[in-house]
Amino acid sequence: MGFAYVPYNRGLGAITRVIHMISAILLAAGESRRMGEFKQLLTLGTKSFVEHCTDNILASRVDEVIIVTGHRALEVRGAVANRPVRFAHNADYRLGMASSIKCGFAALSEGSQACVVALVDQPKIGADVIDLVIDCYTKSTAKIVIPTYMGRNGHPILLDNRLKYEILGMDPEQGLRQVVHTYGNEVSRVEVYSEAVLEDCDLPEDYQRILKH
Repeated sequence: MGFAYVPYNRGLGAITRVIHMISAILLAAGESRRMGEFKQLLTLGTKSFVEHCTDNILASRVDEVIIVTGHRALEVRGAVANRPVRFAHNADYRLGMASSIKCGFAALSEGSQACVVALVDQPKIGADVIDLVIDCYTKSTAKIVIPTYMGRNGHPILLDNRLKYEILGMDPEQGLRQVVHTYGNEVSRVEVYSEAVLEDCDLPEDYQRILKH
């Protein structure tokens, strides 16, 4: 999987900020109603989705990984029990993704500077893409970094932890769209050569497509 990056410039040369700690939140709390199966534990090759996603994040430059659980939490924890990760249980997972994002941000370590928000139904996003998003953040003054493929916004999205309280207070219906809109002038987008940033797996046909590819 390849990628390209153009350093972020403001006319005085490339900017590089000192990074102390990058966290990642893996959202794995949902019920997978549309799929009809528990997609966190769907398999791709020899590993489940949650294992693939966790291993890809751990292989990146991320310093801590927090997996947000909800539905069938014990099974999710069991699938990745031997990995160096932490868990945050979202008792309100039925309220939707925004509740899991808030749960994850509330669990971040105090020294965390920024957080990558990853989705458990994107098992093909490799460490190289995650590192590219982090690299873009490092070389810019942006508070939000979004990967794009052919100009379309994808995941995982990175958010500076100065936005933590806006995230904790965001409208559940709007979710991160509200935060991205509010801070639109402080968003950096980085184009990648991986369509995986656009893919999700909500329906059985989505899963079959991922298996074929």
